[in-house]
Amino acid sequence: MPDTFTLIKNRTEPRLEQLELTLATEENSRPAWVIATLASVLIFTTVVDVLGNLLVIISVFRNRKLRNSGKTFIQSGDA
Repeated sequence: MPDTFTLIKNRTEPRLEQLELTLATEENSRPAWVIATLASVLIFTTVVDVLGNLLVIISVFRNRKLRNSGKTFIQSGDA
């Protein structure tokens, strides 16, 4: 009976070869500056969204006038 490592190796090898072929094609690859720009925009957007939601939550807790049912609906949409 073959050992476990051989079984795992035989299962994963075809997938790895297919992945390498997919990554090697030029039509699917993007320049590094495009990837960096997209990643920066996504990270910036996420950070701004989280900070905005935190500001809404903090303002609701600090200001009693914002604690009615209509404002709670807005707060639940932000979180």
